[in-house]
Amino acid sequence: MEESSTQILSKFLHSLKYEDLPESTINIIKQCAVDYFASAWNSYGSPLFYKYVDYAISLGVVDRFPIIGGYRTSLYWSVFANAAISHITEVDDIHRASTMHVGISIFPVVLGIAKERKLSGKEIVQSIACGYEASIRVGEFLGRSHYNIFHTTGTAGSFGAAAAAAKALGLDAEKTAHALGHAGTQANALWQFLDDGALAAKAFHPGRAAQNGIAAAYLAAQGIPGATRILEGQRGYGSYATCTPNLEAVTANLGSPDKVEEICFKSYPTCGQTHSMLDALRDLLAEHRLAASDVREIEARVYQQAINIAGIAQPRTLEEAKFSLPTCLAIMLVMGDLTFSNMTWETVSQPAVREAAAKIRLVFDPGIDAKFPATRPCRIIVRTRDGRELSRENYYRTGDPEKPMSLARMRDKFRDLTGHSLSRDRQNMILDWCEALPDSVMTTDLFLNN
Repeated sequence: MEESSTQILSKFLHSLKYEDLPESTINIIKQCAVDYFASAWNSYGSPLFYKYVDYAISLGVVDRFPIIGGYRTSLYWSVFANAAISHITEVDDIHRASTMHVGISIFPVVLGIAKERKLSGKEIVQSIACGYEASIRVGEFLGRSHYNIFHTTGTAGSFGAAAAAAKALGLDAEKTAHALGHAGTQANALWQFLDDGALAAKAFHPGRAAQNGIAAAYLAAQGIPGATRILEGQRGYGSYATCTPNLEAVTANLGSPDKVEEICFKSYPTCGQTHSMLDALRDLLAEHRLAASDVREIEARVYQQAINIAGIAQPRTLEEAKFSLPTCLAIMLVMGDLTFSNMTWETVSQPAVREAAAKIRLVFDPGIDAKFPATRPCRIIVRTRDGRELSRENYYRTGDPEKPMSLARMRDKFRDLTGHSLSRDRQNMILDWCEALPDSVMTTDLFLNN
């Protein structure tokens, strides 16, 4: 029988070694590590943080494996908690073509296994690279039609977590394929929570993805076979989870370059479907020196998924506000910027922000829509009180590979996001650990705040 795409990908993942990774890939993985810990520690102290941590601790049997904040539980439930909490505040890394958050389901798995197996820094790096490779390729295979119904972070993320775990456990190519098969039979994450106002449940998806992946790899390690045609089989994942499967994406150009190099680091603490529009409006306001009082209305011409995912008109919570493009644009207009520190409920609740949001219309544009998801296209039109019509098109977000975030800016982001939860010395320790990869080894100090 001809090799399946799952088997071809698994052979590549098994063969990938740290020595194969170019310096550019290793540097991006260092930034991904900084970004992961920034996201995880940013949620520390929030009510939802404690709910997810308490949930994980209540179901864990042992207390050997660390959770952010100094807590402990079993390996299986620590990876859940460390993945879920890193998604609470919507500041974690994203990938454009696969429309997913990636690192939050991979780092908890690799670091958990690294503690158990005493992995070297090089083994940590190569496992992370494999996780990103599988997540993104499966996300691209599933495509836009999948994202209409499924939260790709939780579905493709299950495959990525399984690939990372398989690499960390040293599984051969056959067992890696079995791990991906086990991941696929578990992967499920639906957008219905967004329609029903249950945004607090969103972080459950990457938590389960991390658990799905680690369970899949350990199952394969026990010699229990999984489906080897999990993506393209007649009753495989692609048969029901997507209307437009792109099987070529799973194996095309393996290793040239590594998929992690396509990652985007968020420059705003909001849904990724708002960022291109925020960049465009920010540039317009700066170029024409506009204040909120100068603006009569704003028309945002966008793709359908921006409306579907970030179209909440009247947010009732801060979490909903992060998925409200009118609210996010209104904050940019009124405050002059939208930052990691000013995206608060107090800001969202300001009468000036509410009034500005009422001036903003989202308009579906077929021409714009055709350019998604390869880009994040938009056209922002600002109509002023003195009769001018100003517009700006934008296709890439700050933090995309085309508009990259420097390591220095990543450090600043980390400090901004963790100032409330970590001392300066602890911040420096985590930054030094990330930037020293692959010479760093797993330490529970990364999960302590004192």
